[in-house]
Amino acid sequence: MSNINTKKSFLIFFIIVLITNFLFLGIWFKFGVQSSIKEGYSSLEKEIKEDILSNIEKSIIGDKVDVMDLFGNIAKKYNLLLIVKDTNNNIIFNNTKDTSDVEYLMPFIVTINDEQYLLSVGKINEFNVVSITKKFMIFEIIFTLVILMLALIVSNEILLKPIEDTINDIKNYKFGIKPKKRKVLTEIGYIQNEFVDLTENLEKEHEEQNRIISAISHDIKTPLTSILGYSEILSNKKLTVNERKQLEEKIFIKAQDMKAIVSDFDDYLLSNKDRTYNFTEINIRDYLNRLKLEYKDDLKDKKIRFEIFDRSRVRTMKIDIGKMNRVFANLVSNSIRHMDKNGKITITCKSDKEYIYFEFKDNGSGVSDENISKIFDPLFTTNKARKINGLGLSICKEIVEMHGGKIYAVSKDIEKKPGEKDGLTINFSIKQNIN
Repeated sequence: MSNINTKKSFLIFFIIVLITNFLFLGIWFKFGVQSSIKEGYSSLEKEIKEDILSNIEKSIIGDKVDVMDLFGNIAKKYNLLLIVKDTNNNIIFNNTKDTSDVEYLMPFIVTINDEQYLLSVGKINEFNVVSITKKFMIFEIIFTLVILMLALIVSNEILLKPIEDTINDIKNYKFGIKPKKRKVLTEIGYIQNEFVDLTENLEKEHEEQNRIISAISHDIKTPLTSILGYSEILSNKKLTVNERKQLEEKIFIKAQDMKAIVSDFDDYLLSNKDRTYNFTEINIRDYLNRLKLEYKDDLKDKKIRFEIFDRSRVRTMKIDIGKMNRVFANLVSNSIRHMDKNGKITITCKSDKEYIYFEFKDNGSGVSDENISKIFDPLFTTNKARKINGLGLSICKEIVEMHGGKIYAVSKDIEKKPGEKDGLTINFSIKQNIN
C-alpha cells in the first residue's frame, strides 16, 4: 500500500498546478498572443500593400521628387517605422532610433527616380497591446478560479472529509458504534487507524477489567461465605472450647486468603499504574547473594532447598531493583504454594552479548501443557494438578517486559532425576543496557 503524507501530497499538487499553468500559458500564447500578433501583422501587411505603396507610387509620378522628403512625409502620415537603404546598402532614412517597441519591419523594394530602394516598414505596437492584456487577464482569472475549485476539492478529499469522518466515528463511539480502519493515504488516515487501535485496546482493557473484577468477586465470595458460616456456628453456646478454637482458626485462614487476594490485586494495580522505572547498574553476583540471604533461612524453615548459580559472563546489569525484587518474591511465593515435602528452588543466571537470562526452577506440582501458556494471564485459575490463582505471575510479566525482556514457562524438566516431579520452570530475560 503506497502512503503519501500531507506535505508531500500538497507539494505534488503545487507542482501539478505550476505545470498546468505553464501548459495553459503555452496554449494561450499559441492561440491567443500569436494569433493576435499574426492578425495585426496581416492587417499591417494589407494596409502597406494596398494603401501605403500605392500612395508612394502616386507621389513619385511625374517630376523628380526629393526622396528624403517623400519618405519623411509617408512615415509621418501613416505613423510608420521606416528604414530605407539604397542599392549600396547605405541607410538613407531611419526613424526607428530609440524605439524599443518595434513589432515587425517588413521589407519592400520600390523604384523612385529610376533608383531602387529597400524599405523596411513597420508600426509601433499599438494594434494588439490592449487586446492581449485583456485576454491575459481574463485567462488568469478563469485559470485561478479553476485552480481554487480544484484545491477545494482536493483539500476536502485529503483533509476535510477524513477529519469529518474521524470526528463522526468519535461521536458514534460514545453510543457504542465501533469505528473501522480505512485505507491509509495521509496522516489523517493514520490518525483514524490509531483511533481504531485505541478503541480496540480500550475494549480489551474493559473486558479484562470486568474479568478481573468478576474473578476477584468470585474468589472473595468463597472464603467470605465460609467466614459467615463459621461465624454463625460460633454463636452456638453449646460448642466446646476446642471446637470454638478450630472454628476461629478456620475463620483466620479464610481471612488470610481474602487478604492475599486483595494484596495481589493491589500489586497488580500498582504495577499497571506506576510505570516509572529507575534503572540502576548493579553487580550481578552481589544481587544474587542478596537474594540468597533474603530467602534461604525462610525457605529452610519451610524445608525447601534453595540454590543459586551464577554462570553469567558479564559482571553488571541495569535493573529497577525494587521491581526486580518483586519478580523474585512473586516467583518464590508461587512456588511455595505448590510444593509438598522436600521442595527445591533453583535460580540460574546466564548471559550473552545483549541479554541477562534467569532460570527459576522448582519441583512442585507443575502445570499441564494446555494451561502452561495461560499462567501469566491475570487471575488465571485451573482446578487441575496445579492451581494458579492470583496476579503475581502477571505482575512478573509486566516488570520483565519493562526491562526489555520476555518471560515464559516450561513444565517438563528433562534434567530431573528418576522419581522427581517435573515442577515448573520460569525463564525470563532482561536487556543488559536498557535506558
